[in-house]
Amino acid sequence: MIQRIQTIYLLVAVVLSVVCLCMQIGTFTEGGAAVYSEYNLWVTGPTGVRQFVTWPLFAVLLLSAAIGLYAIFMYANRLLQARFCMFAMLLVVGWYILYVVYGGVLKPGDGSAEFAPTWAGACPLVASVFYFLARRAIMADERLVRAADRIR
Repeated sequence: MIQRIQTIYLLVAVVLSVVCLCMQIGTFTEGGAAVYSEYNLWVTGPTGVRQFVTWPLFAVLLLSAAIGLYAIFMYANRLLQARFCMFAMLLVVGWYILYVVYGGVLKPGDGSAEFAPTWAGACPLVASVFYFLARRAIMADERLVRAADRIR
């Protein structure tokens, strides 16, 4: 059934991923002034020019959101739905690895800018918690179904 609690968890995780896709995820500052703004798809420089160097962040998070949305409609196959939740969690871990690489290692400009994450950078972490909760609820349903099959 689509009205199970894991559907709500998956929907919240997808919404959080989409919110992160649309929001600014970090700022590079030099001398206290914001110079570059980092989004999932681009970095905006001081002149307003968009450089699409962070597109892998966008691709990974978009794939995670798409898998979460697809998992909502896979309610008939609970084990596959649980695997999709696990894969979405792994993609979020990959997103954070890329986030650290783009924020801390590959600094724009001359490399002296300091990176300051925004609140939207925490959305995938919260989404990952919801993917975990959904997977736990899916596996609980699977155990319940197997116990009912054993009784018959």
